Amino acid sequence: MSTLLFLVTFLALIVILVRAVVRGVRRKPVIPSLGLAGIVIAAYALFWAVLYVKSSDRTVPLGTDVCFDDWCATVTGVENPARLGDESGGVRPNGHFIILHVKMSNHARGIAQKPSEPRIHIIDSQGRSWPASEAGQHLLEMTRGVQPALDARLELHQSIETQIAFDIPAGATGLRALIEEGPPITLLLLPEDREVFPI
Repeated sequence: MSTLLFLVTFLALIVILVRAVVRGVRRKPVIPSLGLAGIVIAAYALFWAVLYVKSSDRTVPLGTDVCFDDWCATVTGVENPARLGDESGGVRPNGHFIILHVKMSNHARGIAQKPSEPRIHIIDSQGRSWPASEAGQHLLEMTRGVQPALDARLELHQSIETQIAFDIPAGATGLRALIEEGPPITLLLLPEDREVFPI
């Protein structure tokens, strides 16, 4: 629904702006059209802000699929290793390491799937967010092998699992994992409740 409302608003703005250009070419006043465009933008922004304030995070059990169209992902397990690396002792984190076990699935009926810019973050009770640690992932793969990428292409009904390393500050509390998908423009979609996984 949020995608549909965004598209309707976007198309309305395109129509209004095209009309303003046509009026400008014909040397007619364009201020009314620009004013209407401003009203549409302001109304959408106000609606977005209200929904953002009302939205919340809903904690779901590990293993619960979070789906974006036909691509789904879930956190199936969590590790908290003291070190990562080889048998000589490995490397300690700047804060503490967290390894998420993530399963990606293709739920489409007839085609392969490759998600659009999927990402997973760990968030805390203060709203801070951390992406995967490149250094931690390198150490993880030194001992466990190269892990499939989160955006790996999935054949029909295929599921694959991967492990992703994070280095989280020691003082962070209320940690949860958040899976998202889509390009940055999706931030303009009307906010909805988010499903997060307990850590």
